[in-house]
Amino acid sequence: MRRRRSSVTPFLLASFVLVAGVILLFTLIPSDARQAEKAVELFYTLEQEGKFASSWELLHSSMHNRFSRENYIQDRSHVFINHFGADSFRFILTKPKKVEDWKKHEEAEVMDVYHLTATKKYHGKYGYFEFVQYVYVTEEEGEWRILWDYNEDKGA
Repeated sequence: MRRRRSSVTPFLLASFVLVAGVILLFTLIPSDARQAEKAVELFYTLEQEGKFASSWELLHSSMHNRFSRENYIQDRSHVFINHFGADSFRFILTKPKKVEDWKKHEEAEVMDVYHLTATKKYHGKYGYFEFVQYVYVTEEEGEWRILWDYNEDKGA
């Protein structure tokens, strides 16, 4: 008597290849949330290294309108390094959360953004302290850019 070959094996193999392909696709193509998080990680890494001109470049154009590159570089290095007496800092970030129809201040344009909280940890001449900043990230001309909240009486 002849034994029949099972067609289950090719079906299982095809299913496995399909599932593996989908997983690989999602792993290789980062989500918008992950890209936003990477932009914030890069921003604070540059700030850690004192590369304020490079971190300024990652700010949204509306932030560039708020202060010039020169003022930003001078203020950041003066306040966070000279004033606090800290050479550098460590930072942790929360996971990004999508926020629709966000405005950085009452008169600003409405944007869809990702919100993260950055906590910078310093050891300086005044001891150990943490600085918490609410960070927003949106895509501008194909690049992920940083924004800060200027609304009064509004937390994250």
